[in-house]
Amino acid sequence: MGNVIELVARERTYSGREVADLLGIGASTLRKWSMLLEQNGYWFLRDSQNRREYRQMDVAALQRFYRLTKDQLFPQEEAALMIVSHDVALPARMETAVTLAPPIPVPVPAPVSHNVWEEKLHALAVHVQQQDAAHQALLERVEKQEAYIRSNLKERDRRLMKAMNDIMDAKVELTKMKDEQRKTSIWHKLLRLQ
Repeated sequence: MGNVIELVARERTYSGREVADLLGIGASTLRKWSMLLEQNGYWFLRDSQNRREYRQMDVAALQRFYRLTKDQLFPQEEAALMIVSHDVALPARMETAVTLAPPIPVPVPAPVSHNVWEEKLHALAVHVQQQDAAHQALLERVEKQEAYIRSNLKERDRRLMKAMNDIMDAKVELTKMKDEQRKTSIWHKLLRLQ
């Protein structure tokens, strides 16, 4: 698998402008054709800015698309389906083909033994189990934090209610004291006058 990724990474890619120039079409036509192929399941490489990068095989597919639509007058949707499904045999006439750099020979990877796949599968299963355990630990930690926060909020609410009740009781007592003082001062004033 690593060899295939390295080969794809080393393969020369072409910009949309280069491919459009090679095919003798406009950039907007190339974009339209590429989108039509993608809608039917074809896959293009993308660069870091999400622009299509065209490989040798992509250019060949677009050349076949060009021949099917322009030379053989197939509808574009049908031609795209034919390209994607690989039902199209290359025409005998190659004079319309645009030649690029020769394709890179792809070495056939050595057959991988059954044990290697089992080891990789086991390693993947162990990794998934570790991820599940870490996920479970995080869930438990979040639940503990939520319980702690709820209990602290309840305690805070209880203290606030107690403080408010104490303040209300103090206000009631203060009002009673002021009333008593006012009543005593009225009697005191009345008694003094006599």
